Amino acid sequence: MIAAPLSFLLLAALQQGGGGAIRGQVYDSLLHAPLAGADVWLRGTERRTETGSDGRFRFDAVPAGRYILAVSHPGLDSAGIFTVASPLTVATPADTARITIATPSLATLWRRRCGMELGSRPDSGMVFGVVQDAATNTLLAGAALIVSWLRLVQVDNVNVRAENRDTRAATDSVGGYYVCGVAADVTLGVRGYAGSDSTGLIDVRVGARSLARQDLTISLAPPAGGSLPRPMAMLRGRVLSSDGKTLFGARAGVREAASTALQPDGTFLLAALPAGTQWVTVQAIGRQGAGQPVDLKAGTTATVTMTLEPLPVLLDPLRVMAPRSRQMAEFEERRRSGLGYVRTEADLARIKTMRGVFTGIPTVQLGRARATSDFIVLLPGPSASTRAYCVASLYIDGFRSGYEQLSAYLPSDLVGVEVYVRTTQAPIQYQSVSSGCGVVLVWTKYVEGR
Repeated sequence: MIAAPLSFLLLAALQQGGGGAIRGQVYDSLLHAPLAGADVWLRGTERRTETGSDGRFRFDAVPAGRYILAVSHPGLDSAGIFTVASPLTVATPADTARITIATPSLATLWRRRCGMELGSRPDSGMVFGVVQDAATNTLLAGAALIVSWLRLVQVDNVNVRAENRDTRAATDSVGGYYVCGVAADVTLGVRGYAGSDSTGLIDVRVGARSLARQDLTISLAPPAGGSLPRPMAMLRGRVLSSDGKTLFGARAGVREAASTALQPDGTFLLAALPAGTQWVTVQAIGRQGAGQPVDLKAGTTATVTMTLEPLPVLLDPLRVMAPRSRQMAEFEERRRSGLGYVRTEADLARIKTMRGVFTGIPTVQLGRARATSDFIVLLPGPSASTRAYCVASLYIDGFRSGYEQLSAYLPSDLVGVEVYVRTTQAPIQYQSVSSGCGVVLVWTKYVEGR
């Protein structure tokens, strides 16, 4: 099992003194700092405590004997280190046992799991986990893992070059994998393969510790020649608002599969979904999108509960707005001028996905950004180089917006899209904060009061 290699060697130094107690400190070598707020307990007893801001803890009036000292912390859980433990002996009732417990450093893990020394580079993270059969929970040996990400490399003061990177690995004889050399500062896309079957594309962020665990399940196809179709899975969910407000226009969906609008009570049901680990997202206007992996089993219904936080919106100190009908009249005038690339409501009616809205527009590239955004629009920078790309400034209904807000819409919600490769081609009111990159204008049916 993968848990065995993760029973990290603990640095334990015992010094005997007087006092009948245990004194210790927990140190997080991944963050190079004492671990505050860690839960520490003596296994087999009801004695537990929490580390202070300096990572220190103490137990008083401990009877003589042998103990197992266990430590857990939410930060370690998110990195895949669920519980660490160390044996400890209190020789006599008058003794004070002193112990320091430390996780191994990232450099140590690289030497053990990657077979090399850790270098000084941004792509120095590690993702690990196990891959199982979704139906039987059997650990899958020889399954393939592909981890991909988008690296934006700065070319000059205003331009960046988008580079698609990936690294690959395979599971060992007990279904465990380690993928070394992944980005530590951007969202990763992780997908597992077993033969012709695969998981969905799962978002993973390794975080400050540059280490993350992601277990995966894959739904294997029936034996060749079988007459029965592969059974599908269902997902039932509930979406909560952190402040108790109604989630207007909210949608839930499984990436690369189906999506649906939430019911008035905040619930949803998605049917005919591929089994295995998939990525479920929820989006709502004015809310921060949420996404998480979910393990789906064929022929059954999985359940999830998700919460959406309010989305902070920064407005310009002064904004002059035209009447709504005037905005679309200006859209038509710009469409006839031919300065940018335009898609009308009739064009959008034939498109099924938001990525498809921008696919096929000359010079546009789509990249991955954050877990709450399915994609970003990249346009050539101000320089003449066609390989120097930057992130286009996005406006929705005339307001400066983030790409996570764009993910809350469907093509059927839109009445127009404009793409201006050069800042100077865009309407002047959308040039002030573009930083030299191009501009994307998205117009929804809300702008017409529909």
